[in-house]
Amino acid sequence: MRRSSRLLCVLTGLAVAVGLLASPATARRERRPDGRTASRAIVYGRDAGVSSRKATSFDVFGRRTRPIVSAPGAAGASSPLLPLPVGAGFDALVDPLSKPSDTTGALGDSFYVAAVNTQMAVYDLTGVQVVAPIRLDLLHANSVGLFVFDPKVIYDQYLDTFLLVYLVQEDSPRLSRIMTVAIPNATANDPSTWCAVSFKGDQVTGASAVWADYPGVGFNETHVTITTNQFTFPTTTGRFRYSQVMTIDKVGLYDCNQPAPSPTVFAGTRTQDEKGRQAFTLRPAETVGSSPGPQLLTSFQPVKGKRDYLTIWRIRPTATGFALKRASKRTGKVSFPPLGTQGGGDVNDPDTWWDAGDHRFINAFYDADLNRIFTAHAVFRNLQPDTVTGVYPEAAVRWYEIDPAGRLSNSVVARRGIVGAPEVDVGWPTVATDSTGTLFVTYNRASAPHGEFLSAWVATIPPGSTAETQLLVHAGLSTYDAVQGPERWGDFNAINRDPLDGQNLAIFNQYASSSTQWQQFIGVVTDT
Repeated sequence: MRRSSRLLCVLTGLAVAVGLLASPATARRERRPDGRTASRAIVYGRDAGVSSRKATSFDVFGRRTRPIVSAPGAAGASSPLLPLPVGAGFDALVDPLSKPSDTTGALGDSFYVAAVNTQMAVYDLTGVQVVAPIRLDLLHANSVGLFVFDPKVIYDQYLDTFLLVYLVQEDSPRLSRIMTVAIPNATANDPSTWCAVSFKGDQVTGASAVWADYPGVGFNETHVTITTNQFTFPTTTGRFRYSQVMTIDKVGLYDCNQPAPSPTVFAGTRTQDEKGRQAFTLRPAETVGSSPGPQLLTSFQPVKGKRDYLTIWRIRPTATGFALKRASKRTGKVSFPPLGTQGGGDVNDPDTWWDAGDHRFINAFYDADLNRIFTAHAVFRNLQPDTVTGVYPEAAVRWYEIDPAGRLSNSVVARRGIVGAPEVDVGWPTVATDSTGTLFVTYNRASAPHGEFLSAWVATIPPGSTAETQLLVHAGLSTYDAVQGPERWGDFNAINRDPLDGQNLAIFNQYASSSTQWQQFIGVVTDT
């Protein structure tokens, strides 16, 4: 493992929460105002061609594999890796019925808002739960009793507001919705002050019916941008059609006393990259800094050979509305990550392998003070030495720092690096910087050769460097074997900069708490 000379520590200002979870039925919902339905959108673009890409939320990983290890000792385990000491944090949400967890959340001035696949809750700064878990479908009348999934939470420090986004989908009758819930930081513990809005999941009229999957949420000073992958019905045979981008004025989105918001939408041919390929999993950047500028986004495109590339996108206001521009930059060959192994499992037993992610970026983060955008995904690496197995292909994290130019075609990939370790698999990375420009990456990690269960980790990379310092945030407690075949894990983690102290980062991660259960964990870390 490559390490810098810095020490990474976890702040001790958080108290461990014990017994904080309550039944969703106990959540305070009686005074929440009725949600609204968004007005008609302005749409740019038409229906695009079909690809073979699959919907994440309904995928089965039976097609995924990892190379078989036949070297002597491969099935054994050495002593566990020695982690750095961990400070305080707290266990947050848990749900025995949903897999994967889709853990997400954000830290505001006064509260944490956390969510997992089916529910959300609010905690104060000491980790005490102040709004008991609420089922996502109960947050708006248009989602009650329906299938809800893929929550994302961000904190908009420009207007001191959390935004929770989640999706609704039904095959019969066909239905897709994108739901938003704006939560003012000052009154996050009072659900009656929240503002819920419902958008059609398919914003393109007159085209083939599609449903929205795997959202991304970003913002700048004036607008929120929500991206989704659009698939045909039904989910069992859904085919990817195009990426959809909605940019929405915050005024109507955050305040239900204002007129309903009307999004500007880019879809179909308008979300093809400059090489004519349909972008898959566009990630809008969460923005920090005094001069945030236009909304930036990222996407990644694998190509056969060594011609893989990422694309940086920009939404800029014009005299007649908004324009979406893009520019692609080569990354060199990026190989697809193998499925990971975990402590207590055998490196050749697919029943205990776990999904570490794929080529999709999980989030994007724009540091406007540096004029740098950061993003990351899971990749294949062959890290050495493999002291236990002799040969072991790793799932690792690859991160990127992009310098966006005024003319996007002049943008450059200023820095890129790897987070990982020999005979260890890592995945589901999310990124953010602190106020000094240090990059933080939070991710999951496990290893059969080293006896490490699925755990929550964070790494820091100093400005101008590619050397990382890795810290164990919370160790896994058990081999995770919740389903037959490779384990679903992910599909998100989350990280954001503390709005009151720019050197602190809040992380929302997960670890294996038992053989069939994940556990969301919240902590605040700093680089000192």
